[in-house]
Amino acid sequence: MARTSSPRDTRRLFFVVVTLAVIASLVIFGCVVLSGEDDAPGPPPPATPAPSAARSASDRSTATLPDDVDAVSLEFEATENEPVLVGLSITATFTASTGERRALYSIVGMSCGSLNGPTRTQSVSGTENLTHQTTRQMTQMLSYDVETPGKHRCNATVTAPNWDPEYGDAELSIEAEIRLVAPEAPSFYYAPTGSEHPIVLDPGEEVAAVDETFPLEAGATGDLGVWSGTHVTTCTITNGSRDQTEANLCTEPRLDREGSTISTKTVVQQLDGDTVCRTMTPDRSLDSIDHLVHHRLLDSWTLIDGFLSDPCGDHLRVIHEVVNNGPAALVVHRASTNAVAIAY
Repeated sequence: MARTSSPRDTRRLFFVVVTLAVIASLVIFGCVVLSGEDDAPGPPPPATPAPSAARSASDRSTATLPDDVDAVSLEFEATENEPVLVGLSITATFTASTGERRALYSIVGMSCGSLNGPTRTQSVSGTENLTHQTTRQMTQMLSYDVETPGKHRCNATVTAPNWDPEYGDAELSIEAEIRLVAPEAPSFYYAPTGSEHPIVLDPGEEVAAVDETFPLEAGATGDLGVWSGTHVTTCTITNGSRDQTEANLCTEPRLDREGSTISTKTVVQQLDGDTVCRTMTPDRSLDSIDHLVHHRLLDSWTLIDGFLSDPCGDHLRVIHEVVNNGPAALVVHRASTNAVAIAY
């Protein structure tokens, strides 16, 4: 049987129809408004900053000896086949139950290579005997020749190959940093010794371990930063310090238990042809190396304000000299002795 609509049902139906009509009108109006906003030019979305390339990496670690320490690693991008100057700084504290009776022979090294293609690994290393509860900072520089543009990695290690647990308990605390040195500088001058063979200096002898000349290129400020690194061993006992040579370099009569006092200096010159027209000696140092320390990594850093402003010549010469004042003979390790000048 069909149901007959009552007046009350008619009113309900009318209310529903009106409500639906209102809702439909609002939806149409909203679509028109939103369509108008889409057509109108608006502010650009906020820019997402590009990630900056890593220029340094640092880390801390403590090792219970005997052990080797992977001190720190840096990955970076290199877009051109040009040298990149990489610096390593190691701050090391050695603590031993033997106290001052025994030092720790340590090897500090850094190697760099490509992550994107075949390339030869390039490295630098040096040695130093660390003494009980004495904090030492050791710095090394590497001019890394980029052979394959793309990603590269440099790793730093500290090795203690000769520590025997029978010597007692010992630990080595390390703070390490690898950084790209002055990546914005237009030019740097890396001056190696040019030979892997060491030099033996008797007391009173001296040598220009580094002597290199480069075409001069000044930076925006005209300032010149000068860094030198010297790796030496004093002949207090008969031992190798061979650096790929076949015979011991520290032998009688060159031995003396008192060790060596050494002086170093770095000289930078501007040359006009073969004539020196400007010269500075930014650093001079005097150090003593005793029997316990035996090996030493020395370095110096100086900024010469305005040295390249209004240059008088067209070439820059970098000289690093080492003098042995005795009484023991001194081995200069040429492979890890160098100098760097940076044009700012």
